[in-house]
Amino acid sequence: MSPLAWVGVVHRSSERDQKPFSETVYYLGSAPWSATDLLHASQQHWQIENGLHWVKDVTFEEDYPPRRGGHAPVTWSIFNTFAITLARRQGWRTVPQALRDWANRIHYIFSLLV
Repeated sequence: MSPLAWVGVVHRSSERDQKPFSETVYYLGSAPWSATDLLHASQQHWQIENGLHWVKDVTFEEDYPPRRGGHAPVTWSIFNTFAITLARRQGWRTVPQALRDWANRIHYIFSLLV
């Protein structure tokens, strides 16, 4: 186990629902990072959070899954991630637009799986 090399603080402020929002996050690290490295890593984390997890939560409602038990939640999460990836690679502006287009073209979706 590596010894603690640094403690970092990132302060974020923005506006959500026309109200000011601020958050302070603390990081501990053992790798030899600079402040720029920490900022980049923090931004990369939020890129994943906003680009994938938010879409999965809002578009596919993964926080409130109707499918429970066994392997169903994991299986549906894999399908949802596949749909997001496919929509982005095909150049759709939003995932819901792609889903609406694909809803009447199920044969097309199956052709992508083979």
